Amino acid sequence: MSGRKIGGGRILGTGKGLAPPAPPPTHHHHRRSASPSDSTLSIGSPGASVSAGTPNPLPGFPQDLTSAVNLGTEGGPSNGGPAGSRLVCPICDEEMLTLLQLNRHIDDNHQELAEVEQDEVKTWFDKQVLKAKRFQPLSLINQKLRGLDVFESNESLPPPPPISGPAARASPLPELPFDPDDVIIRSHWQRSGVNDLCTDPACGKRLGAVNGSVNCRKCGRLFCEEHTMYQMKLSRSAAHEPVRGYWYRVCETCYKSREGYNDHNGLLRDHTRDFASIRQKKVERQALEISRLEKRLTRLTQLLVNPPEDIMAASGAGGGGGSLLSPVLSTQRNQRKAIEQLVVTWEEDSKVSRCPFCQQEFGSWTFRRHHCRICGRVVCGDPQTACSSEVGLSVANPGAPPTTEKPAAGHSVSLDIRLCRDCRATIFAKRDFINSVNYKPPDQRAYETLRQFERGIRLLLPNFQKALVPLQDEDSSPSRAQIHDAAKIRKRLTDSFTKYDAAARRIRDLKTDSPTQKQLQKAIYAAASTFLHMHMLPLKNLPRTLRHNSSGRGSSKGGRLLLTNGYHTTSIASPLRDAETASQATDAASEASTAVSLLETEEKELRERLVVLEEQRYLVQGMIANAHGARRFEEVSALTRNVEELDREIEDFRARVGEVEERWRGLYGNGGIV
Repeated sequence: MSGRKIGGGRILGTGKGLAPPAPPPTHHHHRRSASPSDSTLSIGSPGASVSAGTPNPLPGFPQDLTSAVNLGTEGGPSNGGPAGSRLVCPICDEEMLTLLQLNRHIDDNHQELAEVEQDEVKTWFDKQVLKAKRFQPLSLINQKLRGLDVFESNESLPPPPPISGPAARASPLPELPFDPDDVIIRSHWQRSGVNDLCTDPACGKRLGAVNGSVNCRKCGRLFCEEHTMYQMKLSRSAAHEPVRGYWYRVCETCYKSREGYNDHNGLLRDHTRDFASIRQKKVERQALEISRLEKRLTRLTQLLVNPPEDIMAASGAGGGGGSLLSPVLSTQRNQRKAIEQLVVTWEEDSKVSRCPFCQQEFGSWTFRRHHCRICGRVVCGDPQTACSSEVGLSVANPGAPPTTEKPAAGHSVSLDIRLCRDCRATIFAKRDFINSVNYKPPDQRAYETLRQFERGIRLLLPNFQKALVPLQDEDSSPSRAQIHDAAKIRKRLTDSFTKYDAAARRIRDLKTDSPTQKQLQKAIYAAASTFLHMHMLPLKNLPRTLRHNSSGRGSSKGGRLLLTNGYHTTSIASPLRDAETASQATDAASEASTAVSLLETEEKELRERLVVLEEQRYLVQGMIANAHGARRFEEVSALTRNVEELDREIEDFRARVGEVEERWRGLYGNGGIV
């Protein structure tokens, strides 16, 4: 005889005529949300209650908590039976009224029961299984974590639409996970062999279990794991499909050669033409309004400068017929008013009680009505609100002879014309904007001049360095043309440096009340001083090179002997001075005059170099003071060394100037020159 269990193994009926007994469900210790009611219990359901006339439990079925409940008399109802039926909790022996109450009592009070481990071997085996689950094989972990946070996942793709109809209801099969590699074409894949190498030309690794062997899903060639770490969307035919494709592993070549990879600009939608067409309508309307008002203003100024004869005759007749007490200015005012009303019709004063701009009410003698001479509206003349103002214009006199030069004072007529706020803005706003854009303040103009000198110096410096190369050659002496070119470029550089320094000082000395502007001017001057310090020092290479070449050639090439009262005075001439000398005289008088010219040229050059070095020393000392104030002590040490070098150069040049003066005294004091 077979029976059925509920919960922990309760026997329900004999089971005659039922299907083969189902295996007993596993014992779960969880709280039930609600116990089944009597109306929902049946013999076939697992939650059915004990029916009337249930015999003793069948042999072979274990007893559980529910089967141990004492029901009193057999055959009594399970819920709400007669008074003789008793329901007792098998754990705490508490008496219950109904089976539903007993079930709830067991669920609420006796749900946390300790599990009894029946078999130690089973317990050990379960522990080993749990440990094996925790520590999975390394290959399985690598397979699960391969490409994690590196490749895009295809799980975010929208699922296919569900199949509706009788076919879907007939066979509800579980959905298997989708693998994109199952749908892509593989006919173009390279077959793997024994001695395959990575297709990447810079790799050359042998493919296998260590380096991996992966087919690029697009080109199909074999690569190692390292060179297939790229991903792109492909269609089923292995073509690039960025919208509806799936993510696949590809090689670097296929990844970088796809369409749009080298496009550094995103999607561009040019709305300029649409906005320009919309704006053009407004611009044309504004241009038409400006042209209309400018024509009115031009006509008004022409009428005021050259009034028509009929108005002059009418005003003259009216003025002559008046009394002697009538003012002359009143006649002129009426004449001008008549001319101004010829251009535009004025608005009547009685129709306007308030100013259209500031809404102040007219009426008092101090707050008068005025008319715009261009549009004719009634406006106020309050200077605080600037609803209307008189604009001064200088109009050319049509009676004056035409000239291309700037008209003199007698050839132009000054006029004051009252314009309202709108007309003034319409006529002059665009011109004022263009003038404000083209206006350059004095500091900007001075800085642009400084930059022009700097660009010129930077263009001359490479030419000067190139001209110094043949002069520094110790094996061959430079030609006279090379020396002349180097001296000419050096002279141009010296003049440019002088103008550059003057422009920098002009920027520094500009008067301003803004501390930020003053700081900016000082920074520009400091940068200019640094530029001078860096690029003026190479200028001293030319005289030093010339002296070295002159002394290297010896007395036979560069020296001249001057016979003065029996004394032989040796004068070592520089190649620069040789270039200036046209020819060498043979007699003593020409020798003396040549020596004088050479001494004059040498003394002039030495004194110029001395002045330049002293000026440069002054600039470097100023930079040292600025560095001390800014606490940049590492710059102070470098600048101090530069000052020491300049001091040595200055002392050298002063000694050379003294030598030239001694030679002058030797020429003139000893009577050598006749």
